[in-house]
Amino acid sequence: MTTSASQLAEFRRCSTAEQYFELLDVDYDPRVVAVNRLHILRYFADEIATLHGDAAGSPEPEELLRDYRAALIRAYDAFTTATALDHRLFKVLKDRAPEPTAFVPMSAITIEHSAAAGPDGKEQS
Repeated sequence: MTTSASQLAEFRRCSTAEQYFELLDVDYDPRVVAVNRLHILRYFADEIATLHGDAAGSPEPEELLRDYRAALIRAYDAFTTATALDHRLFKVLKDRAPEPTAFVPMSAITIEHSAAAGPDGKEQS
């Protein structure tokens, strides 16, 4: 087996985020991974699922490993610049998405004065 082929076989046996980072030689902050582990792995899985979908035949191990590395970097970077709530990858977070706030332009706001109001707008007794 070539080095790339053996690395690809090892890639398929990885079971932790740290193993992926080490195998693909991607620098990472353990604190970022500790907080966002599942989100990074989910993002990474989504990224690699879209790779080589249109390619005819199987890509070479070197190409796969290069693309996997790039996908892991994108996944990691996504959580160094934004939060899990920003990405909402899991159903539980998607279901808790805030409702869009209604925008009311200033031109739509009117002030109504009551009939009992005096010239200064305060109620007269």
